Amino acid sequence: MITPAKKVIGKIVFGMLSPEKIRKMSATRIITPDTYDEDGFPIEMGLMDTRLGVIEPGLRCKTCGQRVRDCPGHFGHIELAMPVIHVGFAKVIYNILRATCRGCGNLLLEEKEIERLRKTYEELVRRRENTATLAKEVVKLASKVTKCPYCGREKLPIEYDKPTTFREAGHKMTPSEVREWLEKVSEALGDDLKLLDINPEVA
Repeated sequence: MITPAKKVIGKIVFGMLSPEKIRKMSATRIITPDTYDEDGFPIEMGLMDTRLGVIEPGLRCKTCGQRVRDCPGHFGHIELAMPVIHVGFAKVIYNILRATCRGCGNLLLEEKEIERLRKTYEELVRRRENTATLAKEVVKLASKVTKCPYCGREKLPIEYDKPTTFREAGHKMTPSEVREWLEKVSEALGDDLKLLDINPEVA
């Protein structure tokens, strides 16, 4: 008998899946908050859809074919009509909004300063040190800037009202406005997102 070679896990990376990947991996789309019909059976495309797994001993999962004991469970997805702010990322979003330009999405720092920060980041990675402190420095420096050095747009103050409300100069921003801003940032910064402690490959 051949014993499989042991493998050592080098690292675990936590990130976010794109909407496309979520749809692809999802067992089913969820369209109703209901669970069971009048006869006591799971409702299709509901919260207890049997493609998500089963809890009743007599049923089999429609995704993997296993019974309750052996089915690991599978996730479904909800198509949102409008963007929403995920409470778990609200602080990260706040820091991005403080450090970037709403007009062009760039970091509110001169290129010379960004180059210095890139070198510092690479050195921290080389020494296997935490980059979160550098990200705090980037946000602190950029949030003091009042005019974008790239497009000349005035930087208005950003406020964060917990859990998920952002205001720009007193104006309450909608999740759609926030998303539009973040899309500009993603396009403008690319690999420099790492300066904000965001991995562009999994964010």
